[in-house]
Amino acid sequence: MIDKSEDDCLIQIQSLCKDLHAIVDRLEQNTISEMKSHKTSLGNKIQADVDQIDDVTEKLQKLLGALKDGCDTNEVLSYIGFTKCHDMIFNAQLLLQDIAIKEDYKMSFEPYMSSLKMFGEVTCEGGEKPLPGPDHVFEVETQVLHNVKVADDEEICRIGGICRLPNGEFLLSDSHNSKLKLVNSSFKVISTLDVPNFPYELSSTGQSEAAVAVDDDEDRHEILLVRVKAGKIEHMRTIELQHGCVALAHHGGHLYISNFTALYVYDMAGGQDKQLYSDRTGGTTVNSCAVSPDGSQLIITAQSKHQLTTLNTDGKKLSTLTHPELQYPSSVHITPQGHLFLCSATLGTVMQVVKRDGKKTVKSLAGRKNYLTKPESVCFNSSNSTLVVGQIGNDNIVEIKLK
Repeated sequence: MIDKSEDDCLIQIQSLCKDLHAIVDRLEQNTISEMKSHKTSLGNKIQADVDQIDDVTEKLQKLLGALKDGCDTNEVLSYIGFTKCHDMIFNAQLLLQDIAIKEDYKMSFEPYMSSLKMFGEVTCEGGEKPLPGPDHVFEVETQVLHNVKVADDEEICRIGGICRLPNGEFLLSDSHNSKLKLVNSSFKVISTLDVPNFPYELSSTGQSEAAVAVDDDEDRHEILLVRVKAGKIEHMRTIELQHGCVALAHHGGHLYISNFTALYVYDMAGGQDKQLYSDRTGGTTVNSCAVSPDGSQLIITAQSKHQLTTLNTDGKKLSTLTHPELQYPSSVHITPQGHLFLCSATLGTVMQVVKRDGKKTVKSLAGRKNYLTKPESVCFNSSNSTLVVGQIGNDNIVEIKLK
C-alpha cells in the first residue's frame, strides 16, 4: 500500500513539472485578481465605517437640535429626548469601539515561490485532535466582533438564537428585524429570510435544516421549519401551536418547546406527545432548554428563579443548580462533548457549568471586557473551540476563542 502511494505521488510530481508554465501563468492571474478583490473589499469596509459614523452623527445632531428647541417648553419631551440621546451615544461608543479594534487597512505582497523547498506538502491521513472531555474548564484566549447587520435592517439587531450547521455555516435569528440570517464560516451574511414576528431560539434538525421558535406574545405561536439549499434559506413548512413558543431544542426526531412556564415535546410532524414539565409559581421559569448529547436529560433555565434544572425525558426533576453568578440566565447550550454553557443578558456574562469537588458549580467565562453587553444566545463551534454569542440591541456577534 505504501509503495503504491509512493508511485502515485511520483506520477503527480512528474505531471506537475510538465504543466509548470501553465501553472505559473494561472498563479499570476489569480494573484492579480486576488489583489483587486482585496482592494475592492477594503474600500467597501472603509466606506461602510464612514457611512455608519456619518449616519450616527447626523441623527445625533438632529436629536440634539430638537432637544435644545424643546427643553424650555416641555419637560416630558425633554426627558424622552435625553433618553434617546443617551441610547444613541451608547450605540455610537460601541461603533467606535468596533472600528478602533480593527487593524490599519493596507495591502502587501510577499512572494514566496523562491523560498519553496517542495512543490507541495506530503501528508499522511489521520484523525482530528479530540476536544477535551465534559469536565474540562475553559479559559478565554481571544475575542473578535463580527457585524451581522444587513442593508434593509430597520432596527438594531437582537440575535436571540444561533445554531451551527454541519457544513460550518451558522443560522441566526434576529428578533428585532424579524429575519433569519445565514452566515458563512467567516461570519459574512450570505442569505436572509424574512419571517413573522418574532423569531427566537432555533435548533439544527438535520444536515441542512433547522427549527425556529416564533411568537408575537399575542396569537402567533409557531415553529418554522427551514432549510439551507445552495446558500439560500428556504421556508419548508410551519407548525402552529396552541401555547407560547420562545425556545426549542431538537434531539432524536423530537422538538422540546418552552413557553416561559412549561416544557412540551412534539414530533417533527407537529404531533404533541405531552407536557413534560411546568412551573407556574410566578415569573419566567422555563425560558430556554437543551438536550444532553445522549438524549437522556433535558436542561432548562428558570430566569426568574436564577436556576438551572435538569430533567429526565419523562419530565421528572433530577437536580437544581443555584449559584451567586447564575443570575437571570438567558440561554443554555450543550456541546456534543457535554460542555454546558449559559449566558445572562442582565449580567452581561457567559458562564460554564463545571464540576468542583464532585459538585456542579458555575464559572464566569466572559464579560464586558470581551465585548459582551447583553448576551442572549450562545453556540459552541467544536471545529475550532470557539463560542459564538448573540446579543440584544447590538449589530455585532462575538466570537470567543477558548483554550
